Amino acid sequence: MSYLRRSSETFRLAASRNCPLSRAIAAVSALIVVLLFTATNPLYAKDFSFDFQRVLDTGPEAELELNYISGDLRVISSDGERIVVEAVKRVNAAGMDEAELVADHIEIKIKHDKNKVSIATNYLRMRNRSASFWQKVLGVGGTDSFGEVDWTIRVPQGCRLTVINTSGKMDISHILGDLDIRTSSAEIDLNSIEGQVNIENASGATRGELLFGPVTLRQAQGKIDLRFVEGDIRIKSSSADVTVRQDRGSFDLTTATGNVTIETYLDSSRDYFVSTESGNITLSIPETSSGNLRIESQTGDIKTDIPIAINSMSHKQIDGTFGLGGVSVHLMSISGDVTVAQF
Repeated sequence: MSYLRRSSETFRLAASRNCPLSRAIAAVSALIVVLLFTATNPLYAKDFSFDFQRVLDTGPEAELELNYISGDLRVISSDGERIVVEAVKRVNAAGMDEAELVADHIEIKIKHDKNKVSIATNYLRMRNRSASFWQKVLGVGGTDSFGEVDWTIRVPQGCRLTVINTSGKMDISHILGDLDIRTSSAEIDLNSIEGQVNIENASGATRGELLFGPVTLRQAQGKIDLRFVEGDIRIKSSSADVTVRQDRGSFDLTTATGNVTIETYLDSSRDYFVSTESGNITLSIPETSSGNLRIESQTGDIKTDIPIAINSMSHKQIDGTFGLGGVSVHLMSISGDVTVAQF
């Protein structure tokens, strides 16, 4: 902005002098002001897209590994024994020539060995290309142009899927097969997955519904929301807020500052465990359920709405049995409140 003010001032002073040289300087200054405003305005940048398609016959027990940096991903099941890949390279550039150059340097590399498919995006360096004077002044072009790749992939039933990326949105639905996701910051939506789910998501959001199989999730921050899960749940976090509705299976949840809200039928022979440091814990279980309950909180409040036969009790903990006894339910927080309700 300071450069624009100086250019405007030059234009004003030059215009006040009635000579050809002054008028020429004023005209050039005005042109520079207009060009700078145009180039720095995001409305003048354009989005370009370049399609990529591939059909890969895999046979039964297919395996797919997808590795990319950023972009949106949609995975759904397909008929037959093949993987269908549809990708779109999305480039933001000043013009078509620059967009094509950037897109050509985003390499989609596929390795296919019988039932195993590996897909990776490689960002090739643009060698022997330097920004011109005007590109440097106006802030367009140059060697730092970048693009994203969006994916729509259809996989056969029983396909084992591995996704590795940095960021973006993932929508994976109606998959019969194990799922492994490793990402730095993604918004993950899972729907109707039958198989083992393993997710490492540093930050972002993870949502899942109708998950049939064990779920292991490591996510430091953000939100975690899992609904209608039939399988054991393991979650480790630092500050993520966790909401779980579990129809069958046990759980082992650990977080530091995030709040944990769980509704479960206690339909498992394995133990149930939740631990937080300052986060609140709310557990809802059926009125007719049975088990052994242990609640600990150093400075938080402890509350239970279910009838308990007390074995031991203090202002920091409760040990007791509800119903006919059975599985162990252990809820522990240092400074958070712990509540047990019934539905």
